[in-house]
Amino acid sequence: MKVLKLHPLMTISLLQMQIQRLLFCNVAVYVRNSLANTFDTLKEAGFEEDMLVEFPIDETLSLREFEEEVEERFNFSLELCNKDNKPFMNKSQHLFQLSRTVAPDRREERNYQLDISLDMLMNNNRQSPHQNLW
Repeated sequence: MKVLKLHPLMTISLLQMQIQRLLFCNVAVYVRNSLANTFDTLKEAGFEEDMLVEFPIDETLSLREFEEEVEERFNFSLELCNKDNKPFMNKSQHLFQLSRTVAPDRREERNYQLDISLDMLMNNNRQSPHQNLW
């Protein structure tokens, strides 16, 4: 099962990297109908949670259903795009069909920078605000 991990201090670019890794496509993120800055955090985009949220991805959903579910739950909009950053025209296509467009001999790629960044966000959130830096 694929799980999208969202944290209020995560940047839009980190979310985009995660979507690329999980769904093999690009994504445009919108905040109040305007394209979000890649350096904005999810909190600035409208994400109201205070801690890490693990959001399981139901790959049987259509692209439209997934985009609507994310918008309803997290208060920002996604538009899944192909590798050329052009929005998919067939929004009734299912998420599991996206990975079929990737070359069949492609091995699972791990994006360790993404994993490390998520770990850092979680660890920084757990530290006491009055921690001595000496």
